[in-house]
Amino acid sequence: MLQENEFKRGWAVLLGAFIGLGVGLASMVYYSTGIWIRPWQEEFGWTRAEIGFQQSISVLVMVVLAPVVGRLIDRYGIRPVTAISLLGYASFLLLFPFMDGSLSMLYALSFGYAIFGIGTTGVSFTRAVNAFFVKNRGLALGIALTSGGVMAYAIPRFMTPFVAENGWRAGYVVMFLIVLVSTPLVYFLLRDKPETAPDDIKADDKDAAADPTNNGMSFAAAIRTVTFWKVAAIFLFISSAVLGLIPAFIPLLQDAGLSAAEAGRLAAVLGLSVMVGRLFIGFVIDRIFAPYVTATAFTLVGLGCLSLAIGGVDYAIFAAIALGFAVGAEVDLIGYFTARYFGLLNYGAIYGLLYSIFIFGAAIAPLYTGYIWDVTGNYDLALMIAAALMIPVVAISLTLPRFENA
Repeated sequence: MLQENEFKRGWAVLLGAFIGLGVGLASMVYYSTGIWIRPWQEEFGWTRAEIGFQQSISVLVMVVLAPVVGRLIDRYGIRPVTAISLLGYASFLLLFPFMDGSLSMLYALSFGYAIFGIGTTGVSFTRAVNAFFVKNRGLALGIALTSGGVMAYAIPRFMTPFVAENGWRAGYVVMFLIVLVSTPLVYFLLRDKPETAPDDIKADDKDAAADPTNNGMSFAAAIRTVTFWKVAAIFLFISSAVLGLIPAFIPLLQDAGLSAAEAGRLAAVLGLSVMVGRLFIGFVIDRIFAPYVTATAFTLVGLGCLSLAIGGVDYAIFAAIALGFAVGAEVDLIGYFTARYFGLLNYGAIYGLLYSIFIFGAAIAPLYTGYIWDVTGNYDLALMIAAALMIPVVAISLTLPRFENA
């Protein structure tokens, strides 16, 4: 009954978070990155390392600003912060079609949309979901974050042939329009916290259930715990391992001889895996101790990367599924671990720092991935590094403590 009441009172927030996360920087722009690599190489003569540095700039901006935006959300609420973020981020997307081959312009635009884009990520939207869902927290986070999987499927599946026919500039205009239309929907659907507790909560617990944002650790207390730094290490290794491979997945397959359409279809498998992974992982962590689920999922990721490096495109489907599960699980688990270990009182600041550490790895990943391709002409070494980094992820996950309110 509690589960039904949670979805009854929280469906609008869940939908708002779903839309916001889907059109945000970490979903729509991230999953489209691989589409621009070859057109930019052909038109402007940029190397893949130079293009990868664009992502690193935006990620480094987000590293600095994630805790700041988290504190702004804790103080001023989700709706004004996300509305301003979405509109600013959309404005910078519209400027990309005016690029003329200047790397400085590419880097400046990437810097600009990252400033606003951090407010369109899980730093904002997972806080709202956590405030409305307790018993079904993992599943609710999984549903909201599945929008990233929708984009991981739809962008390569539909945008790749669209760009091939109409040019990469038209692709950026389409992304601008999607964000612009979505912004008012997100604003009116989101809420910071529920007005009332579910009917079947005990009377003594109703205040806490109605306003879970009053419960939790201070930011200073959280970062003094060993648990915080274990969680931070897990997600730093994950992002350093896999977040350089996702944008490279389409060109990796094209380099192996597949057409743009064939590569797009295989990348769409990755997107479907992201969706399934987020729902499945979210459902399971409500029932099985989340660190055990983490260890299992990322063991499969390591095997997927290793099989693609050794066996080539014959193992591309298995690798796509494994990598999709990784991307499907990561942000879901950051939000879940933050809420379960540290509460919601300072969720924005604590999640913001964890997310900042996570995306620092995302800044490193495309640099070394692009450099490896420039030097070797393939991504085999990058895949092997990713597989090796899954070893500490699994080991640390198995040492995490039980949740106090489990």
